[in-house]
Amino acid sequence: MNIHLAKSPSNGLHYVYLTESYRDKDGLPKRRFIEKLGILEEMQKTEPNVLERLRQEAKALTRAEQENKLISLTIDTSTDIDQSKPMMNIGYIPLKKIYESLNIDKSMKRYQKAKKSKYDLDQILRLLTFMRVIDPSSKLKTYEERTKLFDEFENIKLESVYKGLDDLNEVKDELMKHLNKELMNQELRDASLVFYDVTNYYFESDYTDGFREKGVSKEKQTTGIVQMGLFIDNAGLPITYELFPGNTNDLKTMRPILEKIKKQFNLGKLTIVGDKGNNSSTNLSMIEDYGDNYIIAQRIRNRGNRYSNIVLEQEGYEWNQDQSFKYKLIAFDKEIKQTDGSTKTIKEHLMCFWSKDEEVYQRTKRGLLDDKIQKFLDEPSLLNASNSFGIKKYFKKVKIDNETGEILKGKDKYLFNQAKYERDIALDGYYTIVTNNLDLHPFDIIKHYRQLSKIEESFKVTKSDLEGRPIYVWTESHIRGHFLTCYLALLLLRVLQLKLKNRYTVPQIIEGIRKANVIEIAQDIFKLTPATKSFYELIHMLNLTLNKDFMKRESIRKQL
Repeated sequence: MNIHLAKSPSNGLHYVYLTESYRDKDGLPKRRFIEKLGILEEMQKTEPNVLERLRQEAKALTRAEQENKLISLTIDTSTDIDQSKPMMNIGYIPLKKIYESLNIDKSMKRYQKAKKSKYDLDQILRLLTFMRVIDPSSKLKTYEERTKLFDEFENIKLESVYKGLDDLNEVKDELMKHLNKELMNQELRDASLVFYDVTNYYFESDYTDGFREKGVSKEKQTTGIVQMGLFIDNAGLPITYELFPGNTNDLKTMRPILEKIKKQFNLGKLTIVGDKGNNSSTNLSMIEDYGDNYIIAQRIRNRGNRYSNIVLEQEGYEWNQDQSFKYKLIAFDKEIKQTDGSTKTIKEHLMCFWSKDEEVYQRTKRGLLDDKIQKFLDEPSLLNASNSFGIKKYFKKVKIDNETGEILKGKDKYLFNQAKYERDIALDGYYTIVTNNLDLHPFDIIKHYRQLSKIEESFKVTKSDLEGRPIYVWTESHIRGHFLTCYLALLLLRVLQLKLKNRYTVPQIIEGIRKANVIEIAQDIFKLTPATKSFYELIHMLNLTLNKDFMKRESIRKQL
């Protein structure tokens, strides 16, 4: 490194530059400007010997670079970076390191070799996965913005991206088995508890085709959706997923995924945690038949008076000290009718608990229900256009003779079910969970169930941070290929989070990755933008040296 002075012909002042000598491709000596340090005459006003100091630091910088140590000049930072130059992201390098540590590239190359593909499927998967984290968007925009990633993806063709989605759909099951094996071999998989839930993703178009179908949208969208069932482990790492047509009932999604896990993954005995939307006799019987355990929420309302009577019976409840929480555990025999007509009995514990906070939450959510009910009693026609917090379930539409009050042919009337309403009010704040693990302490049942929030957070990441929806591809194979890249992006981020010992949230890690950029300030010399603390910890953990003020292209390539 050298210090170079250049005199301005307009004002006679001397501008100070940091330069570097190099040889071009023909071996001829050249000089390139690395950074403008300031105006010498102004710098000398506060430091008369500034030029000598800068020359010494330039020599020290040269030695440090040769020894791969970090040293930087004390320079005038008032000169802004030229924002017209393109920024390139280097934050994806940690993602690339985890991608390769899981040998995903080798798995892709084996598939590609067997299929004799004419394009690099591994590069397609990398591009779509890394850009899902860096700048999630449509596949066309991802292709157009591929040069945002430093020095890797310029040669990819757009037609290869769309063909790659078809292949990713085909390779998905084999990749899931490969990833699980790698995670187990590296002792990253923790299957002591596994969590299952279902969500859905919507499209911008109303078009339906048997896969994109209208169903109960979590975002209350009216367009077509697809359902996703997802298993994750106790460390927060996804295990596998499946997609289903948008009109598939949540209860029917667990079985095909669990069957694959039991046949293809060597996870041993499982304890499956799920919410009440997955609680069906079929699912619980299947889990029991596999010799596994379950901890699954149980609906109380709409199951008849048997369960609600058990819950509301106060005998057996134990209170905490400040009377804000109570629980009881009841041995229960669940009778399940088999497809062949026979009956199977599962011994369960029914965990009933009540929380003051939950009661306040439910009653706040319910609102001024008495006023609303009276309004509907006064104006029954309003019921046809409302279902606020399930109010319709308390009314029964009948025909009543106006003179005798008898139920017969006549004008429509609504009868209010006062008993059902009062029972539901009494159940506010109560929850129930069932488990076939009879050795679990009540507090462990609650603790394990509450960890279901891990999978809710994963859905939030894929929907919001990774912008998994709305979906912009149209064919079923492209949709399935798209979700594989979303799943893989989530997995890589979770592994990074795990390696950082969960000191940072996934959104914090994403922020660090997105902010780690470089801009070329001279030929093959790049200025690094300030990064976040999470990113500095990432590169330290991975033994990367991406924390200098500026770097040569070849130095960055070495990190790749």
